[in-house]
Amino acid sequence: MFQFEVHGVPAPQQQQNCACDCPPKQKCKKWLYNPSLKEKEIIQWQVRPFAPSVPLSGAIEMTVAFFLPIPKSASKALREQMLNRVILPAKRPDEDNLAYLVTNALKGIVYVDDGLICAKHVYKFYGAEPKTVIRVRQILQAEPLGYRDADDL
Repeated sequence: MFQFEVHGVPAPQQQQNCACDCPPKQKCKKWLYNPSLKEKEIIQWQVRPFAPSVPLSGAIEMTVAFFLPIPKSASKALREQMLNRVILPAKRPDEDNLAYLVTNALKGIVYVDDGLICAKHVYKFYGAEPKTVIRVRQILQAEPLGYRDADDL
């Protein structure tokens, strides 16, 4: 199992933008740019020294916990409830957009491709220090995931 801590405020994956003067409904591949590239590079920079020497190539289970900053306007009592997980960040950014950036950033460094992820657990909490904690482990092919078929879901 590999565990990584990425320090800094978790950022969601943003949509690619077109930097040309194409009509709004027309697809433009010539000038696409990724506005989340800097956030992706920050994640890679912090993970790369602790990544496996050879990226994992089998089935993977991933757990990601995002610790979002507590709003400055929160009272002391409210802050304590946020730290003790009585109050959770049920607001934007969406957990799936946060996880999307992380799974794409780890591709080629921790695992060969993000298509190898068979189980993913994503959590959003408030934290005294904004960060992202990532756990990646390889699943043995004979190891049950807890579901036998679609009826068990």
